[in-house]
Amino acid sequence: MNKSKQINEIYITRALAILGVIMVHSTSFATVELDNTSALYPLYVFLNRFFAFGTATFIFLSAFVLFYSYYNRRFDRELIKNFYLNRLKFVIIPYFIFSGLYFYIVASPFTQYSDNAEIIWDFLVKLGTGKAYDHLYFVFISIQFYLLFPLLLWVFKKNKALVKHGLWFGFVLQWAFVFLNSYYFRITIGTGSIAFSYMSYYFLGAFLGIYYQQFMDWWSGWKTRLLVGLWLAFGGLYAWIYYAMWAQNIYYNAKWYTFFWNFYTYAATLVLFLFSFWLYKKLPVSLTNRLMQLGVYSFGIYIFHMIVLRFYRKIDFSGIPLLYHVSVFGGFVCVLFVSWFVVWLASRTSSLSWIVFGRFPKQIPRCNDVDHEGRLKKHAVVSGTKTEDSRL
Repeated sequence: MNKSKQINEIYITRALAILGVIMVHSTSFATVELDNTSALYPLYVFLNRFFAFGTATFIFLSAFVLFYSYYNRRFDRELIKNFYLNRLKFVIIPYFIFSGLYFYIVASPFTQYSDNAEIIWDFLVKLGTGKAYDHLYFVFISIQFYLLFPLLLWVFKKNKALVKHGLWFGFVLQWAFVFLNSYYFRITIGTGSIAFSYMSYYFLGAFLGIYYQQFMDWWSGWKTRLLVGLWLAFGGLYAWIYYAMWAQNIYYNAKWYTFFWNFYTYAATLVLFLFSFWLYKKLPVSLTNRLMQLGVYSFGIYIFHMIVLRFYRKIDFSGIPLLYHVSVFGGFVCVLFVSWFVVWLASRTSSLSWIVFGRFPKQIPRCNDVDHEGRLKKHAVVSGTKTEDSRL
């Protein structure tokens, strides 16, 4: 069995994704509550839409890690058993716990129900559809992907050439669902909780997970500039089309919103993935380690942070415009660091923290100066020593 080398940069990508998630949730009320004639309203719309890459990036990362970790292993019953046991312990159990917790927070004191049976039934429906709270749909679609993963792994191991076709086939599946839903299924609520809405990201993650080294060797500077250009263009259009709807009451066909969201977030996942490698090399080591720690705790922060935000929003900041604007960005900071601290504390004080916040690595990944070729060269020049990589 070949063991894949750990990619520390992935933790930075996770950190960037969770920052995007918290930004979207922190600014969501401002896009609804604030008068759209306010001078800062366009800023809130931009932040809310331009940072809406978190879920897509997490989906891509989930597929990437699975295929990168499992593709070169022997495919047998033991592998499948361990895969599902790990998903049950570290994803499904926390999902059940937080679904129950959010359901209690929202539904309490249960006066809208006629009896206990109705309470239990409503909870089971929300649990089985990812709707116990707004953000839990991500975990629910992840569970759907886990059901699909062994089949795809087996198919791709049988014929590796099919992996490349997965890049376009993911779009076909995703957009086939969009059109079928538009003209046939007509599901109006909750399509974001259905895995077919994210197939392009899943197959992108599978492709990069299997062809990771070849992809990194193939990538070059002009490709990065083109990708960043597409990312900014689609991101600007995606933010604008929502601003036109929310501020100017200009509406377009729903497929246009899906189109710009899909292509913007698809480009964003690749930009964040590649940007993470640049940050890993260029940032000070201390900041790199903080970002990696944030990435390690990102799943726990994701499922927990809406509790912090819900109670933060009970504070009344209305009446003074400046205070309201400060409170929006203060909410971002509060939610980020309170959630981070709670998950960190749980990981350090209890061996059972995985039940609530999922799995943590036995040792938090860290980098040091010699981890980065560029830093090694710099260190050699500064210290006056010579290495094979620091020839003048």
